[in-house]
Amino acid sequence: MSPDRIAAIAAGVFLLVALSVFFFGKKRAAPTEAVAAGDSAEVTVVVEGGYSPDVIRAHVGRPLRLVFDRRDASPCTDEVVFPDFGVRRALAAHAKTVVEIRPERPGEFTFSCGMNMLHGRIQVSP
Repeated sequence: MSPDRIAAIAAGVFLLVALSVFFFGKKRAAPTEAVAAGDSAEVTVVVEGGYSPDVIRAHVGRPLRLVFDRRDASPCTDEVVFPDFGVRRALAAHAKTVVEIRPERPGEFTFSCGMNMLHGRIQVSP
């Protein structure tokens, strides 16, 4: 094998590893605390190829108002599903949609797009 061929193979392996880590590696998300707004708490979640923030902290018994700001028209982001709360809501493209839930017990509750490709979670404390 020539040195050029060895270099090309090494570069290809490096790129494959880098792409695998980027797309499939564990991502660290900084939880966002819900901001008090009267008797409830509110968080704006930007929907643009994913959810930002994708980890939200809330408290038991306090209504949580999530404002989904959908900034793209991808079919994957056209709805959000909260299976633990029985909520499925359509998200209009380039618009804001409000989803209100009330966590009644502590724990971690997930939400996702309708295709279950984009994910987020709500961490509820007592």
